[in-house]
Amino acid sequence: MTEIIPYFTVYASSAIRFFLGPALGVGYGLGVGVIVLLTTAGMMSTVFFITLLDRIIQIFMPNFFSLKKRKKFTPRTRKFIKIWKYSGIKGVAFITPILLSPVIGVILLNAVGAKKKEIIKWMFISAIIWSSIESILFNLFKDALGLISSTIE
Repeated sequence: MTEIIPYFTVYASSAIRFFLGPALGVGYGLGVGVIVLLTTAGMMSTVFFITLLDRIIQIFMPNFFSLKKRKKFTPRTRKFIKIWKYSGIKGVAFITPILLSPVIGVILLNAVGAKKKEIIKWMFISAIIWSSIESILFNLFKDALGLISSTIE
């Protein structure tokens, strides 16, 4: 049972905050291929879940967070619209793992009406690219970053 904990931790942390997956994977001493697989699977499970339940989320989300009337155009939303108009789904999917979390990136793409197949495709490509880059970098610099797993001998 305890052998599964590192794998599940990498998977679950990648579903919520992407860059934690590779860092934890290297810390647990997992191989780069396993880390890439688990990190991509974690992010994509969030992408599938939110994309497939998009309509339900749009119906119930305002009921939980509408304590007062919110402004539609804030500096934050204007920044996202600029990114969206400039680069579309590809740009948002590219920045989601490093700047946003998978949850926020997918909710924003669904909110602007992007096609579900396109969201899944570009998020998958982005997840593979970024998980590979981060896993390799964390693995190369694990000594400098202090990500070595401690084992009791």
